[in-house]
This record gives sequence, C-alpha cells and structure tokens, in this order.
Amino acid sequence: QHTLLDIYAILQYVEILYPLLNILPSCPVLTNPNWMGCFTNNTQVCEVLYFTGVPVWLVHREEFIPPTMNIVQPVHLTYPDRIVKAVYMENGVAKPFPAI
Repeated sequence: QHTLLDIYAILQYVEILYPLLNILPSCPVLTNPNWMGCFTNNTQVCEVLYFTGVPVWLVHREEFIPPTMNIVQPVHLTYPDRIVKAVYMENGVAKPFPAI
C-alpha cells in the first residue's frame, strides 16, 4: 500500500503539479481537496504552492509575513505536554521500537 501511494503521488506531481510549476498561473488554481498539502517556513515557496493549488501552511512569526500575503486563518501552534520520552527497557537493555 505504501508503494502504491508513493507511485500515485509521483504521478499526480508529474501530471498536475509539474506543469503548473513550470508556467506559474497568474491567479490561484482551485485547491485539490484530496492532497494533504505541506508545511513551509519560506514565503516564496508558500506563494508558489498556493498558486498551483497545493494546500500549504506557512510556519512563520507574524511580524515576518508580507502584507500582500492572503492569510485565511492564523493558527497558534500548541505543543502536547504529556509525551512519554522514555526508551523501552527489557532486562536493563534498551529496546527501541522499530521504525515504521
């Protein structure tokens, strides 16, 4: 399933996004609701992705956002406070869980 989703994403990029990146539209393309989108802290990357219809979130301090940027809704980041950071131990030996 993972490989199939990777192939599907590459095909979507080649068929839809790549042509738009070569010739940037003058007005934003409708956002594709099936795409997850991305996070970026670069305003130029944010603008290019916005114009190509990619859902994009700009992670930036408010004072550094250009006044010409269209912001739908600002979101303040929150951090979870009860994350378990301990390593699993078995008979005194660290046994980290395998990466997925």
